[in-house]
Amino acid sequence: MSDTVDLLVRGTVVDVTAGTLKERAVAVDDGTVVGFGEHPADRVLEAAYVTPGLVDAHTHVEAAMVTLPQYGAAVVPHGVTSVVHDPHEIANVLGPEGVRAFCADAERTPLKPRLTVPSSVPATDLQDAGSTVDAAAVAELLEMDRAVALGEVMDLPGVLDGDDEIHAKIAAARDHGVTVDGHVPGVTDPSSLAELARHLDTDHESVTLAEARAKADAGFRLFLREGSTSRNLAALVDLVDEVDTRRLSLCTDDRNVVDLHERGGINVAVERAIELGVDPVTAVQMATLHTAEAYDLPFGRIEPGAPADLVLLSALDSWAVEHVVVDGVVDPTADADPPTGSAVATETVTFDPVTPSDLAIEHDGSGPVTVRVASVVGSFRTEETRASVPVDPVGASAGAGVLAADRDADVLPMAVIERHGGPGTIGRGFVHNLGLDRGAIGTTVAHDAHNCLVAGVTHGAMARVANHLRDVGGGIAVFDPATDGFTTLPLPVAGLVAAAPVDETARSFAAVVDAAADIGLSVPGGLLELTYLALEVIPALRLTNNGLVDVAAGEYVDVVV
Repeated sequence: MSDTVDLLVRGTVVDVTAGTLKERAVAVDDGTVVGFGEHPADRVLEAAYVTPGLVDAHTHVEAAMVTLPQYGAAVVPHGVTSVVHDPHEIANVLGPEGVRAFCADAERTPLKPRLTVPSSVPATDLQDAGSTVDAAAVAELLEMDRAVALGEVMDLPGVLDGDDEIHAKIAAARDHGVTVDGHVPGVTDPSSLAELARHLDTDHESVTLAEARAKADAGFRLFLREGSTSRNLAALVDLVDEVDTRRLSLCTDDRNVVDLHERGGINVAVERAIELGVDPVTAVQMATLHTAEAYDLPFGRIEPGAPADLVLLSALDSWAVEHVVVDGVVDPTADADPPTGSAVATETVTFDPVTPSDLAIEHDGSGPVTVRVASVVGSFRTEETRASVPVDPVGASAGAGVLAADRDADVLPMAVIERHGGPGTIGRGFVHNLGLDRGAIGTTVAHDAHNCLVAGVTHGAMARVANHLRDVGGGIAVFDPATDGFTTLPLPVAGLVAAAPVDETARSFAAVVDAAADIGLSVPGGLLELTYLALEVIPALRLTNNGLVDVAAGEYVDVVV
């Protein structure tokens, strides 16, 4: 090092290692913190407070429907310099090559994403995804430079029952010396948690304090979640005073694109923690050092030898950011527009055009007919209900008809179309509590297999939306018969992610939300609730491209009772 350093930053430093505030000058040279104290410098910055760059302990970047460069452009100005992300959604569409391509985009952003290798692709054998990630593929992906963990393990029965495939994936992670992320929703039984904790290191799914306490007692590292969809921090904040906070981190799990664009990422969780009474130093620790220790990351602290990832603040309590430094570069997203496009494949929405009758359940007799219905109750969950629906006599000369909507009871037809160029099967069923009074909505974002899901007042409107999404290469679309037009969020990258800038994507998403409200959508959780109606691992009823699934039983059931 020469006598003159590249950058000197003065302020009250949040020393996350010691858990204290210290008046310091931080010397930065060649992208690294080289020492403390006054040094001659090419550039000097002063701030009221200086913290390490924030790290999101667990998120799915694809949930924001933007590429990694666009994600970085949105969060870095808020002091977020890294995310630990699980490209689980891309993997379900495009497999290991999709994961590699998505991660290749990391070279085009100052954000420092780290990869957790997807462990549960496909989620089950009850639906056709676009690809699989088996144990051999997991082992290969763990060789990637950015890989720091095995992604959240959702197959808890497999872990508990000794399933060979999931244990081979866990063994591969152990062989590579990396963390194994868990996904342990609702489990509080001490014996089950003890067995799971033998194999899994972290969990981000606690929604009650009692649940979090039980997992902490079992030895899990806990990630307290505050995202766009699941906001659990207020319910869990008392844990900060009850356990060693070195075992606690902050995560988002997901950020929708409007929230991302307007407010950033994990910085929102830091702000919320402080609002809830968490000491600001502790809140910063949970979004820096603690996460770095969970994944053996080189950043997340301000000390000699660490990468110079710094956030300069005018106020700590309100997280008022003045400058962000990444690898010694000041405000790296300020002067250039982030690149658009992606290395990930497009043209992944592959199915034959559908007709209204393709999406309908045929019935030879007269109505009404009693059917099983997935009733949407919020928090991405459904309850099984039963309803009587009319028979629409299409082809009356042959005595045939199709089961139709009961608009007064808000029971509407729904269909899931396999869209990955596989068997081309279509699951047909009914959904309650969407609130639509006309038209239809469709999406190729349909966790986890991401087939094309459509729901609407008529099968004709549903077919219009499905074929439109096929034509545009994927996305979310609303068809309004009052205007005979579509409002669309195009998502051509794997049918999940926009190729456009984040601000444009945010506007398109907001437009689709408004259009859905115009045709009556009033479901708890809003538009994104629809994207979970095919997720066959969350109770109670889900519709896959192969049919209606009773999640508790793990098997198909007939729609007609």
